[in-house]
Amino acid sequence: MGEEKSVNNYDIVYIGDSSNSNDDHSNSDPTIYFRNISLSYFAAEPFEMLTKHNRFKELCLENDNPEAHYIEGILQYFVHKEKRKGLYHLRQASIGEYTNGTYLYGLLLLALEHYPKGKKYLDKLQWKEHLSTSDYCWKRIKKTLSTIPAIMETRYDTAMVNLEPRTECHPDNMAQVCKHCYYSKRLTQFVQFAMNQD
Repeated sequence: MGEEKSVNNYDIVYIGDSSNSNDDHSNSDPTIYFRNISLSYFAAEPFEMLTKHNRFKELCLENDNPEAHYIEGILQYFVHKEKRKGLYHLRQASIGEYTNGTYLYGLLLLALEHYPKGKKYLDKLQWKEHLSTSDYCWKRIKKTLSTIPAIMETRYDTAMVNLEPRTECHPDNMAQVCKHCYYSKRLTQFVQFAMNQD
């Protein structure tokens, strides 16, 4: 009854030419594997990499995986309270063209009152042409940061007030932005979110 082709028939040994097989991993480069593997699950759940999968994270970091840098940046900045290390890793994520890393790095620079540099990084996402990219990044970052308690710092509030636009453009509509209010509204979103986390 089809026993010859059953997956449970261990008596069958297939010997064939595997030169066209996708199973040949003799030339696999682990550097490429660890640099390019998707860590999207861990980006949404960074504590998983802090505890259960730390060695895997380290291998990805050693091979410059941008998502691993993003995760490490979040863990260093918000969990370990190592601001410099966190910003370094978020910058590395941005250099690796990981948009969430670029967005969060830009936001944190604004929150730390490094306005020109923060604006420069947010501009890399071309928000003037594609506002949806920034919106999508914020949605994913917000989901990630919702797993981390107490992310608010009083200096963020000060930075938000100092960044308010001098003109009253679109004051009651957070979705409508222009070159005068984009950065202020994005920082306000972040600060309000952070205040609600506490």
